[in-house]
Amino acid sequence: MLLALVPTTSVGDGDLKLSRMTALYQDVCLKAFPNDKAVEAIMLAQKARPLTADEVKVTMREDPARAWELQDGSATVWIEFPPFHACSVRWNAPEVGDLSQYRTIADEYERKTGGFTTAVTPYDADLDGIHIHAVGEQRALGEGGTESLFIFDQHLTDPKRRPAGETGVVLRFVHQFAPPGSH
Repeated sequence: MLLALVPTTSVGDGDLKLSRMTALYQDVCLKAFPNDKAVEAIMLAQKARPLTADEVKVTMREDPARAWELQDGSATVWIEFPPFHACSVRWNAPEVGDLSQYRTIADEYERKTGGFTTAVTPYDADLDGIHIHAVGEQRALGEGGTESLFIFDQHLTDPKRRPAGETGVVLRFVHQFAPPGSH
């Protein structure tokens, strides 16, 4: 579940990118998803490049998934296939930034859908020199699974990699349906 950390641009550019990625997440992961064909149609319309199976495996390892890179290379869109069914938008940023636009669309989705009453226990882990942090909300589904909205941020913690220009944050907005008993 890792994207390479790369040198980033100015904070102003980061704010603009955050706004663009929030709108993309809303269109693809909150409106089109969980209809995988609808997500694919949006990515085709944007002329996004499908990632190869080898490229997908770098991030998803053995988990079944499909992904596209936006035409300008600014982000990727992912679908993870069941048992965890998820849609995510991932990109590099200079910092986490102001998440108020994300909060607005997530709150709107949660109000419209109903039942989002549980804050997800914050997740913190270190993997291969990268610290991964996630927060979010979820709701129980009738059949025992859950629907969740997450924000992940990944920061490089390996001091040997930072001088090589690997700085910034990888951000990921995720909409996930998890099977019963998986939480």
